[in-house]
Amino acid sequence: MRSEGTLVLAFDIGATWLRAALADGGGRILHRLTVRTARESRALEAQLAGLAQELLDKARALGGRVAAAGVGCIGPLDIREGVILRPPNLPVEHVEVGRVLREVLQGLPVYVLNDCTAACYGEWLLGAGRRVRNLAYVAIGTGIGGGAVVDGHLLLGWRGNAAEVGHLVVDARGRLRCGCGGRGHWEAHCSGMGMPRFLARWVSERGFTERELEVAFGKELARLTVEDIFAAARKGHSIALEFLEEVALLNAAGLASVISAFSPELLIIGGSVALGDYELVVEKALDRLGEFALNQAPLVRPATFGRDAVLMGAAALAIRPPEEFVRRL
Repeated sequence: MRSEGTLVLAFDIGATWLRAALADGGGRILHRLTVRTARESRALEAQLAGLAQELLDKARALGGRVAAAGVGCIGPLDIREGVILRPPNLPVEHVEVGRVLREVLQGLPVYVLNDCTAACYGEWLLGAGRRVRNLAYVAIGTGIGGGAVVDGHLLLGWRGNAAEVGHLVVDARGRLRCGCGGRGHWEAHCSGMGMPRFLARWVSERGFTERELEVAFGKELARLTVEDIFAAARKGHSIALEFLEEVALLNAAGLASVISAFSPELLIIGGSVALGDYELVVEKALDRLGEFALNQAPLVRPATFGRDAVLMGAAALAIRPPEEFVRRL
């Protein structure tokens, strides 16, 4: 692990927000920047370059030396090239994250991983997963993603896209199409982006009247957000509560599949949707887990770093890049 006197840059490239930070060798964030993620490839590359330069200037002002940069970003991607490849939740085609940052950093090491794989690594190196040999991480946010450490090894997979758990099938009938093009995926039903569309399908199948829906949600279905759904549930509206029971069932199926696939002793759950209402999203799903789980349920904890999970994972990458990753480069 890098010494406390060494500084690193960390980047979290999400579908909605682009976060960047300057951190020390122990993972303590010294300075952070946040902007809305650009919706075009070259504009996103320009954002990255600008944020990196601003952080470098900050490091110099503090009298520190930057040793490396770590990036956790939406996928799919090619980790050897550090390139984002047509992510389902962001309208970009080919974003050369590694090249852009290496140019700004004048050849310093840049490590790029899937956002949830990075978050998983951050929990393992700096958070609740220290001294744990088998760890799984699931983020339920704008999309759904995951990461895993099995027998002390971070799982990467081909091009670094292992543990894309949001694309596990939770509805074999395939009633909803995911942003990736597949049908029946967990992300299509239970993510922040997918849940309003799932609600529209669900209420149409059950024949609720427009008046009933207006009373429950206070606005047209086409304008509903995931926050509106949770707000209605917290007010006790039966339609919202019944719908969230259906969501809990599918979340339980997804979590059970993660447990069966990776057999973790610790399962950490993050993401803006899960952390925004842990009881309605996570605890309801855990109550239904026994209907699906084959293996003994692991210890379950919310993400140590909250909404900074990916950013801290990116810092961890730069502080001590995993051996499995370095061998790929």
